[in-house]
Amino acid sequence: MEVGYFNPDLIPNKRLNQGEIGYVVTNLKDIHQVAVGDTIVDVKNMGKPLAGYKKVKPMVFASIFSTQTSDYLNLKKALEKLYLNDSALDFSSINSQALGAGFRVGFLGLLHADVVRERLEREFNLNLVLMPPKVDYRELSKSGIVEEPWVKVTILTPNKYLGNLMQLLQNYRSRFITMDNKNQIILIYEMPLSEMISDFFDNLKSVSSGFASLDWQFLDYRQVKADRLIILLNHEPVEEFSEMVVEQRAYEKANFLTSQLKDLIPRQQYEVKIQAQYKGKIIASTRIAPFRKDVLIKSGKVIGTGDVGRKRKLLEKQKEGKKKMKMVGKVEIPKEAFFKLFKR
Repeated sequence: MEVGYFNPDLIPNKRLNQGEIGYVVTNLKDIHQVAVGDTIVDVKNMGKPLAGYKKVKPMVFASIFSTQTSDYLNLKKALEKLYLNDSALDFSSINSQALGAGFRVGFLGLLHADVVRERLEREFNLNLVLMPPKVDYRELSKSGIVEEPWVKVTILTPNKYLGNLMQLLQNYRSRFITMDNKNQIILIYEMPLSEMISDFFDNLKSVSSGFASLDWQFLDYRQVKADRLIILLNHEPVEEFSEMVVEQRAYEKANFLTSQLKDLIPRQQYEVKIQAQYKGKIIASTRIAPFRKDVLIKSGKVIGTGDVGRKRKLLEKQKEGKKKMKMVGKVEIPKEAFFKLFKR
């Protein structure tokens, strides 16, 4: 084992004394075997680990994919390097049929997620897509009860924006706790973490002209009516668009996703049905019309002029053909559609 200093290169030394900052070279091949806060001891003289360190638990999770499939290994190496000096970062590999191989990454919050993404792109020259952040819901298997994380939100704002902010907070399932107005207005609310990581911060800045500031801390898990919102394309579920949604937000989320997908998915040779299913019911639906070929015209001439029966047969044959294509065909969703929908 080797120890030493940064100067800024690695300078080996015989020892590191208390309070000094340096490096330790080990033969470990998996960086996850060591966490920030671990105590290094001599095998021959085992001591107790230093007290006072508690591992930080990520609260927000998002999937990260590279726009270039060939960059998967580079993304993995980059995350491992960031993990060495970011104890809150947590990641595991995932695979998506549409987006390929990527990682599910845990963050402390939205700011942490944006900082990590920016560092990965700037320091490691990667082009990434960060999927919308989500929270971990807890489902109690025996009772079927679902719980979601709640946070305490502290907002500092000038007095003239108080009305706008309190009106805004009513839209995010929040609960008013207290208010202090000595110098600046201090608002304290409790709200679900899923609401806070949506568009809340952007709207907070908007209604306060950028003057309001936000701080938050985790409270606990509380019971909520929630279920999985499943997006179906021609009755086939698409995992990448499906997620856990609170009952109050189900219709809003379903209509948003179906309308966005209608604009992003290219037309096919057959009709594409886009549906959102919640608690076993279709709560939003739209369709993409197929390409239409005029089978009554061939080489610029109308077929079966005056023969209504022949025209009907041609149209019925086309209809049956499209029906068969719809049954055996798979809806093509280009990668760009996912990137446009989820690009942050």
